[in-house]
Amino acid sequence: MVLAALVAASAPLTAHAQSGTDVPFVSGAWAIQNATIIQEPGRVIERGTVVVRDGVIESVGRTVTIPWDADVIDGDSLTVVAGFIDALSHAGLPEPKRPENLPSVPDRSNPPPERAGIQPQVDVRDHLDPNDKSVDAYRRLGFTAAHVVPHGGMLPGTGAVALLHDDNMRFGGPTDLFLEFEGARGVYPGTPMGIMAKVRQVYRESERRLAVERLYADNPGGLSRPIQDPVHEAFFPVVRQEQAVLVFTDDALEIHRAFDLQAALGFQLKLAGLSGAFDALPALRDAGIPLAVTMSLPEKADWMKEIKDDSLAAMLESFEEDPDLRTATFRDIEAERRNLEIRQLRSRQQYVAMPALFEQEGIDFAFATYGMETKEIMPNLRAMIDAGLSVDAALAALTVHAAAFAGVDATQGRIAEGYMANLTIVKGALFSEDMKVVRVFVDGTPVNYEEQ
Repeated sequence: MVLAALVAASAPLTAHAQSGTDVPFVSGAWAIQNATIIQEPGRVIERGTVVVRDGVIESVGRTVTIPWDADVIDGDSLTVVAGFIDALSHAGLPEPKRPENLPSVPDRSNPPPERAGIQPQVDVRDHLDPNDKSVDAYRRLGFTAAHVVPHGGMLPGTGAVALLHDDNMRFGGPTDLFLEFEGARGVYPGTPMGIMAKVRQVYRESERRLAVERLYADNPGGLSRPIQDPVHEAFFPVVRQEQAVLVFTDDALEIHRAFDLQAALGFQLKLAGLSGAFDALPALRDAGIPLAVTMSLPEKADWMKEIKDDSLAAMLESFEEDPDLRTATFRDIEAERRNLEIRQLRSRQQYVAMPALFEQEGIDFAFATYGMETKEIMPNLRAMIDAGLSVDAALAALTVHAAAFAGVDATQGRIAEGYMANLTIVKGALFSEDMKVVRVFVDGTPVNYEEQ
């Protein structure tokens, strides 16, 4: 009887071994061998091996023993880095359609919160869509995770880290409360000053409501139950210093506005975007807060699009701007045109060189793609590197610093034992025009782009 049971139990395995059509057993273990492994900027292993199992990096080094059950990838001529992380993104988040004609409200100075763009209770995790085409578009560039925030107005909701996975994108809890200086259409607050006043109002109301909640919790006898309000309750973690306010800024003035709000209210602050931050560098350096620099660049003027980048660089070196130039006659028109072009070129170059300036000043920063098209990301990054940003600093902004900004540096951003198996494998020099992402691992799941 025992022998018969053993034979019966072994039958499926025997059938599997004899059949060439059955689905093979998948162990969940992978080994990438003989690759250049950049564990983090400045830590490189030549001809090393990475072993991942069940979504976790099991071992990494030059003398790693490859497990018997691992699928092996030949890493010769390949470079393995930690999967890129987008510090502020809409990856995997379809943009909702905005109505053309909004209904009128009885009092435009005091509209409903959702009409004013105030919905901090929205959790972005409830709206992630792994089937959105942006998920694959980001992966093809080497991104394996993104810090995603909701679409909306001034306070659209709470962000979260999303894994760029075709199945379940959720990873961990909510992160930061997102704020941007986007006014409401046709109602209050529609201006930057109105937005700042409204943020102060909502924050102070939330402080008072939280105090009432605590009082009732300590001794509810004889007290009416506090009124529940989702907008104020969403601010409770911010008031309790458990959650930061992440502010997206478009220029130096908005950077200072964000600092003014923090000084007045005392919340934890993170800043992203930072366009024009070269005009606010001392304040950013002294603040010591998490920063995410946009990878978006000002669009080139039409005349620039027709000229190669190396020729544009030669123009900057060859021509001097004359701030006092005046067009007195038609003979001066060509000189004025050239003077204007140099001013436009120098202005754009300030933005292109800004990440390099951060690096020179010793300011750590992550990279963010918020509001960008994916096709712009790598060309813009290469332009920043050409303008003086080191490859190590660029990699740090997409890995270790991005992980720290998003609050996931204990599990992502490095290739180390025990870290999540989020890996990007590339052929060609890192961030060069010849670089091609051939494979990524997202939480240990491989996605192959080598044949595409």
